[in-house]
Amino acid sequence: IRRFAPAAAQVIVIAHQPVRQFAWRASDDVNDADDREREELRSVARSVAVDVDVAFAPELTADALSDAVVAGTIDLVVVGSHPMRALGIVAEVRKRTSVPVLVVRSTLEGSARNRGNRLLCVGLSVRGRRAVVKFLQEQASPSDQAALLFPRVLSSGDLGRMREVSGIAAELHPSEGLPMRQLLGPSAQPDIDLVVLPRFPPVVLLGVKSGPALLILPAIESAPREWQRAIDVPDLVDNGVFIRARLDYATGIGRRTPIADQELAFVCEGKVVARATSRHGEVDLPSGLGDSLGLFRTNGKEAADPLALAEAWVAVLRAGSRPIVLFDAEIEKDQLPLIGRAAWADPVGVRIRPVHSCASLRTKLRAAGLPPYVIDAGAVFGEGEAPDVTELLDAVRLARMATRMRADGFPVAAIIYRGLHEPATRDFAALRPEQLAALGAAPTVARGCASLAERLNATTGSEPIHGNRIEIELDNPTARNWLLSAINGSRKSVHLQVYMALDDDIGRPVEAALAAAGARGVTVRVLVDSLHGLHGSFGARNPLLERISSRPGVELRVAKPITGPPSLVDLRQRDHRKLVIVDGKLALLGGRNLSHEYYAGFDEVLVTPTMTWRTVPWLDAGARVEGPAVAELERSFMQAWMDAGGDPYDIQIPAPAAATTARVVVHRGLRDAHTLEAYLALIEGARSHIYAVNNFPMLLEIQQALLRALRRGVRVSALFGNLTPKHGDELFKGPFALARSAATSFVHSRMDPLVAAGGECYEFVVRRKPGWDSAVGDVRPHVHAKAMSADGRICAVGSANFDVTAGYWESELLLVVEDEVIVGAVEARFDELIAASDRVDANDPEWRRRAQRREWMRYWPGMLLY
Repeated sequence: IRRFAPAAAQVIVIAHQPVRQFAWRASDDVNDADDREREELRSVARSVAVDVDVAFAPELTADALSDAVVAGTIDLVVVGSHPMRALGIVAEVRKRTSVPVLVVRSTLEGSARNRGNRLLCVGLSVRGRRAVVKFLQEQASPSDQAALLFPRVLSSGDLGRMREVSGIAAELHPSEGLPMRQLLGPSAQPDIDLVVLPRFPPVVLLGVKSGPALLILPAIESAPREWQRAIDVPDLVDNGVFIRARLDYATGIGRRTPIADQELAFVCEGKVVARATSRHGEVDLPSGLGDSLGLFRTNGKEAADPLALAEAWVAVLRAGSRPIVLFDAEIEKDQLPLIGRAAWADPVGVRIRPVHSCASLRTKLRAAGLPPYVIDAGAVFGEGEAPDVTELLDAVRLARMATRMRADGFPVAAIIYRGLHEPATRDFAALRPEQLAALGAAPTVARGCASLAERLNATTGSEPIHGNRIEIELDNPTARNWLLSAINGSRKSVHLQVYMALDDDIGRPVEAALAAAGARGVTVRVLVDSLHGLHGSFGARNPLLERISSRPGVELRVAKPITGPPSLVDLRQRDHRKLVIVDGKLALLGGRNLSHEYYAGFDEVLVTPTMTWRTVPWLDAGARVEGPAVAELERSFMQAWMDAGGDPYDIQIPAPAAATTARVVVHRGLRDAHTLEAYLALIEGARSHIYAVNNFPMLLEIQQALLRALRRGVRVSALFGNLTPKHGDELFKGPFALARSAATSFVHSRMDPLVAAGGECYEFVVRRKPGWDSAVGDVRPHVHAKAMSADGRICAVGSANFDVTAGYWESELLLVVEDEVIVGAVEARFDELIAASDRVDANDPEWRRRAQRREWMRYWPGMLLY
């Protein structure tokens, strides 16, 4: 008792003694003998506790002993291993009273020792493991050492998580399994002082007469719980600001299903340290909760014993000094051992898409000898369920993950990716498994990015460029005048890049201006996407481009022509940039292609109900740039020009033209996601308000970022339109009008959650103008602009839509402007457009009906496009 319960307050000794038969001795002699033995026992017991009681029991029964345990509020029953009948009685008492039992089978060493106890804890069932953990949490001291015998040998990481989540002070070690008879014997574990068991082993095994003491724990009561589907949780990433957890149901076919919205409790050191309510399976927690967390679904109940309710234990990763290698957890099993050979770094698995459970991925990593850490890309990105990303994007998403973690201070040295396309990286390597060994010890410096500017630097591959003069427009005639004036005023060179070009009232004047420039000795380079420019792919010939290419001084190139059976990558990895650079000093960029709808003004077109949708003007946006930023835009064009087979040329950096700071963000499809990261940086950095202007199906990651902005009190204003323009409720006619109208429903379905969450969402309207046909009322055009601004201090405009195609597949260009005067003017223009438009009312029954009808479209990309 002194060894294992040194702080005992009371000791009751019950000595079994049969009735004595002393025919030759007087009865008072018998009583004297009893008194002497009782006094001897009391004297020994006083070394354990001051309050000592000794009783002789001629007949031990489970009823009597149970009554004594209950009446004395006894905490521990100690019994010798003989006689066997006593063990059986004590086992029954434990069952009735849930009191722990210590079985002493041999003489123990002296109790005055300088070291703690050496424990062997056995937990071969779920309830058994809970009982063992509870015992260690409540009773073990820092000087104790506990070896754990569980069905699966635990790694050092598993043991560390268990210690922190449960609040266990003792040192924990794994133990190899042994047959029970050997386990209880004296020779199997000679250095063990105490074997801790969650239940009595079969009585026959207790016949082993010597060996370490046995502690049989009290029976643990299972908390009554309603049946729930098991959950699956990745390990967590603490970025120093918050921790985002993603919780899915453990079973399912295909993508994991997020758990239902509900409250969850998170446990550390044996107590609940945080509670949070999930949204679509995601939960945001404060930073610094601990290195390991347990969690459970509360179901509205208070947890008397949080550890008994814990459904999962996960590690929390924080930035340190040791290099990290992030690898795609879906890498083939035979390649995983190659990752473990990099002894200079800590490998961390990444589940890029929630197709397989984290539990199954951890099992695969353990089998390969790797640490069983699995973090989730979707949780780091905060993208929600996100069915609009596919396996072809995994490598880019892994590189994004590494870039974001480096921005949070994690020393990511390399990523190990799958797939055909090597992602672009900055300050870390992108490798195949077999290449990791050759990397050696890589640099580990990674500085956290606290400001918006630092985050843009890290995630978009851009740097701030000072000394520019910039104008931004959302007016088609202004853009047309800028374009034609720039070409007509050129003296040395004109570089024009577009996605599409039509032989119409816009294409022909631009053709004439380019031809005139070439005729006067200006070097004219024209670059058009082959597929969407309808020139050079599948035998298509564009008459406008054919004429342009025949003009003296004009050189035409088409990007990525398709000449054979196309793959999905051929069709989707296009060049979507729109850019004009004149004399290396002036640049125009934005969303406009060469055709009527991009450059015609609403005051210039006589709108009639019989006109085709393509003759109705669209809302678009663009920028005019002078100064050093033009050189960076020129580099973007030259790289695309060279990719299309053109020759390189010299680029000069223009002198400063004014004081505006800007960034040129270039995205190359399936290599990076720079323009997507730029939009996200603006949203995540906003503190007051956000304007978002676009009419393409919003990438769910952008949608989730806007929803989080709304939850933190940021005003979100979104302006969108109709892919097939409408007059009143009628569609304008033309090719694919109905298909484009169906696509409009898809676009609006991505806006519905913003409306429901309190976002200010507006359908763009141009009010009826004088001179329009009397049968035409207000017009609801297409919004082709790609623009975003935040807090009146930063804005972005360019070719990149808010959809998954622009975010990952196509090459894009974005100008990010940091100038309060310019941004203020842009936001004033947004306000003008919004004032004339119709706000979607979340309480409107008609909107609710439409939103419910198109809710299924959330999954459209996953079903139809990929």
